[in-house]
Amino acid sequence: MKKILLSLCAILLLAGCQTTTDPSKGGLFSYSPTAYEQRAAERQERLNELQREQAAEEQRRAALQQTAAQKQDELAAMQQKLQIANAESADLKKKLDAFKAQNAAQQAALTDLKARQARLQADIQTSQSEIGEMAALGGWEDELEAVAEQLRREIERLARDTEALSAL
Repeated sequence: MKKILLSLCAILLLAGCQTTTDPSKGGLFSYSPTAYEQRAAERQERLNELQREQAAEEQRRAALQQTAAQKQDELAAMQQKLQIANAESADLKKKLDAFKAQNAAQQAALTDLKARQARLQADIQTSQSEIGEMAALGGWEDELEAVAEQLRREIERLARDTEALSAL
């Protein structure tokens, strides 16, 4: 009976053992060197695949870094162009302000010339009426010549000032 009991225990123990081709899971009677080598080859292939993926990712990373560097250079160039354009805009504003000031000065000078011309015209009319009165009284030639000379000088000054204003 001991032998039968021992045989039954051995059969139960053997029945409880797993049979698998995976060497990592064990198995007392099912170890196969071919299965082990196949499993090792599968793991090596997976390692090779992961290494290829890693190399591809490294290439993508390098390409992205290069693209980022190019974009950074483009950004720096655009910022420099923007600074130049900003400086040119400031210069143009200064010139425009100077032209506005010059234009205002020219407008003031023109207004002054027009006022002087109006005064000269009034003086001419006054002189003409005075000449008429002097002619009636007699002895007017000397005074007429002095008035004419004064008017001629004023006309010359007005002409010079007008030319100077038009040259601006």
